[in-house]
Formats: sequence, C-alpha cells, structure tokens
Amino acid sequence: MKKALQQPSFSPRIITLLYHRVDTSETDPWGICVSIKQFEEQIQFLKNNYHVISSGDLIKQVINNNITEDSICITFDDGYADNYTQAKPILDKYNCPATFFISTFFIGSTIRFWWEDLEIILLHSIKIPGKLLLKIDGENHSYTFDESKLTEKQLLQHANWKWYEYPPTDRCEMFLKIWEQLKVLLIDAIEIIIEVLRKWGGSVNTGNSRLPMNDNQVSELSTNPLFTIAMHTHTHPDLKGKEITFQLNEILSCKKTLEAKYSVDSNCLAYPFGQYDYNTIKAVNNLGIEACFTTAPSDIYGYSDRGMLGRYQVFNESSTSLKNRLKI
Repeated sequence: MKKALQQPSFSPRIITLLYHRVDTSETDPWGICVSIKQFEEQIQFLKNNYHVISSGDLIKQVINNNITEDSICITFDDGYADNYTQAKPILDKYNCPATFFISTFFIGSTIRFWWEDLEIILLHSIKIPGKLLLKIDGENHSYTFDESKLTEKQLLQHANWKWYEYPPTDRCEMFLKIWEQLKVLLIDAIEIIIEVLRKWGGSVNTGNSRLPMNDNQVSELSTNPLFTIAMHTHTHPDLKGKEITFQLNEILSCKKTLEAKYSVDSNCLAYPFGQYDYNTIKAVNNLGIEACFTTAPSDIYGYSDRGMLGRYQVFNESSTSLKNRLKI
C-alpha cells in the first residue's frame, strides 16, 4: 500500500461516511441506527453541498493523488436488509452513489447477526433466569443478573444507553462483557454460544428487522450502476491476532462468493470491527487489494495509506448536526 507522506494541512480531502442500518430500534447501544427521516435529510444535504463519489472514484483519486475538494463517499457495513428496503429508495431518489461492504456468509440468513441476537436477548427480554453459565473458548463463565425481570424504568434505560456510557444495569454490563468475549472467536464457536443464549433467554420477536440481505437484494444492488458491492470478509471475524492463512481465506472466500454469485469483481475491503494487524496488511497486499477501510475517524488525502483509509460513523442526527461535524 502507498505510504503516507508529510503534506500541507490544506491538501484537498475526501470524507468517507460509515452507515450500518437505516431503521429505528428499541435499543441501539452502538449508535448504528439512522431513522428513515434523518437518513433522507442527511442524503439531501450531502447531495446539495458535496461531490458524492463512489468508492471506485475515491480509489482512483487517491492512486493519482488528485483529490476533488468537498468529496464525500458513502459506505454501509455488514449487509443489513434495511440497506436495501430503506436506504436504497432514498439513494435512488437523490441519485446518490454508495458502497455496501457485505459479509457473504450471512446473505439470505433467516436469523439475525449474532451481535443482534446478543443485544435482543440481554436488553429486550422482559424475564430471564437470574444466572447464566457459558463455556467460552474452553473456559467456564458465570454471570449473575439482579434484573431478571425488567421494569419500565430499566427498559427505558436500555433504550437510551450507549456503549461508551456507564452501564445502567447488570444486563448492559454483561452485554458488553460477553460481546467482547465472543467477537474474537470464530463463527462456529459463536453460533454454538448464541444458540445456548437463545434457549436460556427465550425468543424475542422483533419481526424481520435486523436481518441480513437476501440473495435477490444483493443481486439487484450489484446490477445497479449507482451502487458498489464490496468485501467485508466472509464470516465477519475480528481479524486482529488471527493467523495470516485464516485472514487470507476469509477475504478470498468473500471475494470468490461475490464473483461467483453476483459477477462482482471487488478489490475493496472494509475490516470487520475496524480491526486489523500486520498479518492483515500482508494478506491484502498478497491479494492485490487496492483499498481497505477502517472505522478510525480520519480524512482521506492523495497521500493516504490505502491499507487503512478512515471513515466517520454517521449517527441518528439532523443534517445540521452532521454539517457541524463535517466542518470540524
């Protein structure tokens, strides 16, 4: 990847935005849900005030060190179905390009992403047993909950809580702790633990929200010239600390699935959880991938390292709030 060099602070920049979901949610500890109303307001503002470019145009501008000032690139991570049902019509309406980084393992799944199930079981279930026993990575873990039955006050606390705030209940604290323990595991181990949690906490009906895109939705996005389908690995693992062979297989499986099923030749990757290490950089270099995106909030310049391009997460905020953040 291209090495970063010292450049004047007034160099033209590209701002890349990171979305996950366009929907409302009873809880949103990660701040990844943007309502339909706010999303349309944001997109209208961006189209009226910036050059909204595709990730392909971004890569070309960085490679050529020829940045168009006031450029914005819009990206979505994971491949939630609401990207198609809620975001796509608005993006189409404003003729706004966007890139969808998709973890191919989950396409067409009728169950939620594992981190969504964890959130729903712990933060939504009105009544759960007061004790939880889990075997994680060969070790036994015991968790005790004072709030085995949630009150209206605690439900409201869960609805308003964000991960960076002090956990208002035992359930919030355990949610973060178990999430940290699971995210470093491989998908087979995670699915076993999530199934134990489902049986322990009972099912919570949230309808079709939080599901991944199905095959037809990904296919339709891939044939729309306004949109770009790109890699987010196969099973969405935390790549940091994993063997290079594993990392190569994860990225290559995603790439080959996109090629075989959707005729997408992707050469652009977003790191799951924004995590990467020396082996990751070595893997993407070996595969000849042109650009990789993190979750680190930073601008992109013509001299930026294409192995660690920054993005700014967008929240459920007004266009005025987004405008003020972009100025900074």
